[in-house]
Amino acid sequence: MSLVASIVSLAVFVLLAHYVVRLMLDSVSHTREIPGPLWSRLTNLCLGDPACLKTIYGLGTKYVKSSWYDAWNTEEDLTWTNLFSEGDPKKHAANRRKVASMYSMTTLTSYEPFVDSCISLFRRHLDQAGSSASAVNLAHWVQCYAFDVIGYITFGERFGFLDNMLDVSNIIKNLDAAGSAASYIGLFIMLRPLIIKILHLMELLGTDALADFAERNVKMGGSRKAIYGAEKIAFYSPMLNKLLEAKKAAPGRFTQWDIMANVISNVGAGSDTTAISLSAVFYFIYSNPETLQRLRDELEVAGIDDIPRFSDTQKLPYFQAVLKECLRLHPGTGFPMFREVPEGGAVISGQFFPSKIYGVDADEFRPEQWLHASEAKKALMERSYMPFGMGSRTCVGKNISLLEMNKLIPLVVREYDVEILGQGQGLKTCNHWFVKPVDFMVRFLSVQIRDRGGRVERGQVKILNT
Repeated sequence: MSLVASIVSLAVFVLLAHYVVRLMLDSVSHTREIPGPLWSRLTNLCLGDPACLKTIYGLGTKYVKSSWYDAWNTEEDLTWTNLFSEGDPKKHAANRRKVASMYSMTTLTSYEPFVDSCISLFRRHLDQAGSSASAVNLAHWVQCYAFDVIGYITFGERFGFLDNMLDVSNIIKNLDAAGSAASYIGLFIMLRPLIIKILHLMELLGTDALADFAERNVKMGGSRKAIYGAEKIAFYSPMLNKLLEAKKAAPGRFTQWDIMANVISNVGAGSDTTAISLSAVFYFIYSNPETLQRLRDELEVAGIDDIPRFSDTQKLPYFQAVLKECLRLHPGTGFPMFREVPEGGAVISGQFFPSKIYGVDADEFRPEQWLHASEAKKALMERSYMPFGMGSRTCVGKNISLLEMNKLIPLVVREYDVEILGQGQGLKTCNHWFVKPVDFMVRFLSVQIRDRGGRVERGQVKILNT
């Protein structure tokens, strides 16, 4: 196939894929107008009945991941899978058990020094932006934060995004391109081999800096002493070290592919989802002055005056309600979680269509509902809450993402006045599986004057509409 023919074929594919995705997403955006929990378009299901969610996504489900996920394999050979793309429930469960302890709440606290170090660097940039009154793209900044945190936790070494808030070796750009391609290819999975060949011919599948970074660290045998951080971080073991130690203890159970697949997936998935969630949280908090003030009051009463400990943030009921509400309104992913109907077919919900879970104002930002709803309503909301997935397919890195958010958000809320440029235009996003904010511009005109003795004088910021 000539290069010209390859380019034409790829262009046709992209246009067709874009059209199909738009049809699908247009349907998703209007699901609340349909009188019931079940609708179908392009053989996909969108569900609003908690009973259906448990049936399809819950533990022990017979609905396996569809072939759409094959597009997220990093190798041409589809037998080389990762936790996200693996379709076989038994293989997925076995692979997840290998690494589950590394994501547990118990292990989580050992990663806090890595997060603290990155927050200190992030805070320095916020102070500089506040003193210079310069506009910044907060979506990009929080992605730099998320990348360096997950790099630090995974390898014991930062990528360096927080040094100058720049895209190191175009890692963010390349991941965005790869994610967009996978989200489209998955819709036409039978064409995956042809598309991969075309991309190779066009030299669009070159050496990836993230893979190089991971391979270098794996070959070095892991980080024996954390780099760039405070001295005390040297006593904490990054995830790569834990994986290498596990392979050494059980070489027949852990393979080299297990290590590479987990560290790359950890960074690739963890950086985007956390950054998207942080952008959404900051957008909703600083767009709702009453919420901002109530959060600041809660932090003051709790006596949190520096980078908070994760355990302390779990004792802030209103803050936790705000987090849930933000992730309900803006989850990190925007495609359906495709599943295959079990052999022999299935009946879902019958013909019964219950009332809506969150009510007629489901699109409104109301964190208070997580505090004041009846116990029965709260239980219903929890059963239908799935920004990190559900059942055995719940995101394995959920706790790490929550760690990053719970530690950074209270500090920013307490110490910085942030105004959104172009307030009232909404949060612009691009949906290629990940629903990423685009040009989330803010201005830090004034920051709090921090008195380490405990007193804080907060500066005032004027809103700027552009």
